[in-house]
Amino acid sequence: MADRSAIGVLALDLGGTQIRAACVRPGGQIVAARRSRTPVADGGEAIVSACIAALGGVREDLARLSQPPPVGVGISAPGPVDPRRGLILDPPNLGRTFHDIPLAARVEEALGLPVALDRDTQVAALAEGRFGAAAGCEDFLYLTVSTGVGGAIVSGGRLLRGPDGTAGELGHLVVDLHGPQCGCGMPGHLEAIASGSGIARRAREAAGRGESGLLADLVRERGAAFGARDVAGAEDAGDAVAARIMDDGREAFAAACVSLTDVFNPTLIVVGGSLATGQGDRLLGPARAAIEHGAFRRPASRVTVVPAMLGDDVGLVGGIVLFRERFGEADGVGAEETRA
Repeated sequence: MADRSAIGVLALDLGGTQIRAACVRPGGQIVAARRSRTPVADGGEAIVSACIAALGGVREDLARLSQPPPVGVGISAPGPVDPRRGLILDPPNLGRTFHDIPLAARVEEALGLPVALDRDTQVAALAEGRFGAAAGCEDFLYLTVSTGVGGAIVSGGRLLRGPDGTAGELGHLVVDLHGPQCGCGMPGHLEAIASGSGIARRAREAAGRGESGLLADLVRERGAAFGARDVAGAEDAGDAVAARIMDDGREAFAAACVSLTDVFNPTLIVVGGSLATGQGDRLLGPARAAIEHGAFRRPASRVTVVPAMLGDDVGLVGGIVLFRERFGEADGVGAEETRA
């Protein structure tokens, strides 16, 4: 009989640049991980095929390692999604044809396993709430500041999903009515000002207007690879334009955290994502100060802004938590309470 502690779930983390797959054991341990490029330019069917191939490859690796077979699949996908039907609706970074894709059904058909799918930030919140910075906390917000800005809301120990499963898109809070256009088409969203893509876009525009010779040089040298990391480096090198763009992002993030504190009264705001990790307290410090001075006294005294703990693995680790939440105990996958 298989060791129950070794029986896991296949996890898929679908992103705009890469696909990651692995088996995740009940304690959050990752086994037999694989990664590949996301074939965005090849269209939706190529992306689906790549996801199935990655998961199938992990299952083959488990068999070669004489590991127990997985009991299901948990998928972390870019939003917006319909988690009840397992659909990826219209993510901005997976190409124009990648709309209303029934990824859960396709994976289930190909692998013969039950599948749970949810938005990447929801899955990350589940992971941080079980194994990471919010373990044991029933009221917290998760924010990721990376290529985009996303979020999730946990209240009373449950994810807030809304009637359509799309709640928690915190990156689309309006922080400047007259601000730059977001990738979704609306002006002044947090994502347009504080995300990696938003920062890079504003820096490119400033370079094109001749406002910064250093940024112009970096844009020419880096080409399509130019990003927020280059802008942050230019700030560290003393470039005033880069410093202004980075400061705008930090101020927008801080202002959003004040509003989120007043609206949701969380115990924690957990902040992850590559840009947040790179900035560290340069991003979180102003948010803490803004909450202390700008939020209502009672929620401000309760909340703590903390960095996420699980790093790049958060979407994979969250796969087993999502699967348990959706299906409960199944063939030895731990005794989790099934939530509605």
